[in-house]
Amino acid sequence: MKKIYSIIYCVLSLLMTSCYGDFLEIEPNRKLAVPATLKDLDALMDNTTLLNANALLIMGEIGTDDYYLNETDWNSLTNPYQKNGYVWAKDIYEGQQCPGWNNAYQKILYANLVLESIGKLERSTKNEVQWDRIKGTALFWRAWQFFQLAQIFCDDYQKESANQKMGIPIRLASDINQQNTRATIEDTYKQIVQDLTEAGDLLPALAEEKTRPSKQAVYALLARTYLQMKEYELAKEQAERCLAVSDVLISYSDMNSNLNFPFPLYARGNTEQPLLDAMIRTQTFASFLKIDTALLRSYEAGDLRVATYFSVSNGYHVFKGTYNGYATYNPFPALDEVYLIKAECNERMGNHDDALKDLNQLLVHRYQKGAYQAKTMENTKNILTEILNERRKSLIFRGVRWSDLRRLRTEAAYAKTIVRVLGNKRYELSPEQEHLYTWPIPDNVINLGGITQNVR
Repeated sequence: MKKIYSIIYCVLSLLMTSCYGDFLEIEPNRKLAVPATLKDLDALMDNTTLLNANALLIMGEIGTDDYYLNETDWNSLTNPYQKNGYVWAKDIYEGQQCPGWNNAYQKILYANLVLESIGKLERSTKNEVQWDRIKGTALFWRAWQFFQLAQIFCDDYQKESANQKMGIPIRLASDINQQNTRATIEDTYKQIVQDLTEAGDLLPALAEEKTRPSKQAVYALLARTYLQMKEYELAKEQAERCLAVSDVLISYSDMNSNLNFPFPLYARGNTEQPLLDAMIRTQTFASFLKIDTALLRSYEAGDLRVATYFSVSNGYHVFKGTYNGYATYNPFPALDEVYLIKAECNERMGNHDDALKDLNQLLVHRYQKGAYQAKTMENTKNILTEILNERRKSLIFRGVRWSDLRRLRTEAAYAKTIVRVLGNKRYELSPEQEHLYTWPIPDNVINLGGITQNVR
C-alpha cells in the first residue's frame, strides 16, 4: 500500500505542477514513477479527484444562448476567459492559463502512463477481468478528453473538409518531451472512435461504481461522437446499444422539484446517468447566470422540467437541475440525451414513426402524469424541429449546447445568431462567423512553438 501511495504522489506532483504551468511546459528532466502492478494501475484509474472533475466543456457553455448576464455581473467577472468568452472576444486569455486545456491533457498523460504500464504486465486467466477493465478505463478517459478538446479547440466536423482542417494534438505517449503537432480533424475523430471501440470490448456492461466507465458509457459517448460527425446510422446503432444495457428513465412526477437539488446525489439513484463526471462551475455559472427568457417560454404547461431545472432568485430564473444532485454539472451523456440522439437519427434517416416513438418515450416522463399529449404525424409540423427544441430544453448545462450550435450552423433552418447586449454595446455571433465557434489555443502553448494557432 505504501508503494501505491508513493507512486500516486509522484504522478500527482507532476500533474499539480502542470495545473499552474501548462502540461506541455513540464521540465524535461522530471521523471514519472512507473506503476508496477495491476493494483497500482487500479489506484491511478480510481483517482476521481482528477479524472471525474471536468474543466473543459464549461468553456463551451460560456458562449451559448441558454443564459445571459447583465452588465454589472459581467463587469464583476474576474477571470479573463470567462469574461471574454461571453462576448466571443478575439483575445480570450489575456496571457493567463487555460484550466480546461491543462486539465484535459493531465488526464491524457494519466491514461497514457497506464496504457504503457499495463502493456508490460502479463494478462492471464486469473487477472483478465481486472486487466481488461484497467486498459479499457484508460482508453475511455483518453477518448473522452480528446472528444472534449475537439469541441472547443478545433472546427466542427465537416466530412468534406475534415482531412484538411487542423484538429488537436493527439498525445499517445506519456513522454513529456514528445513533439507536439496538431492532427487533422479527421484523425482526431478517428482516434476517439478507435479508443472507444477498443474500450467497449474490454469494459463491463455496467460499472460497480458510476465513477468508473462501462460499456454503456462507451456506447453513449460513441453515439454523441457519431452525431457530431453526422454519421446518423452509426450514432443510432450506438444509442440502441446503450439503451439495450439499461433504458430506465426518471419520471419527474415522482421527484420533489421543490428541493434545491432535486436529483439523487452522486448518481447512485439516477438511473439515467451512465457515468459521474463533474463539470466544475465557473464564477459565471455559480453566481451570475440568468436563464434565457425565450428558452423559459418554450416549455409547455405541465412540463415538470421548469420546476425541476430552475428556481427563482431576485426575480430571475436560475439553474438548479444538475444531474449530479449537487453544485456541479455533469457533461457526460445521460439516457435522456441518448433517446434524443436516437430520435434525431431516426428522423434524419426518414424513420418518422420511430423518431416520434423515441421522443414520446422520453417526454412522457417529463410531464405531470396525464398532462403530456403524445406527438403524432398529424399534430407535429416538423419532427426534426421538435427534436432539436427538446434537446435544448432537456440538456441545458450538460456540455452539448455549444456543440449543437456548431454542428447546426451550416443548416439554414436551424442555424442561429446569438446576441449579447451589455449597456450600450451589442455583440453578435452569427452562423457565418466560423472562426468564433473555435476557441484559440492557450497563449502559453503557442509560445512553446510547434502548434499553429486557430484563426480568431
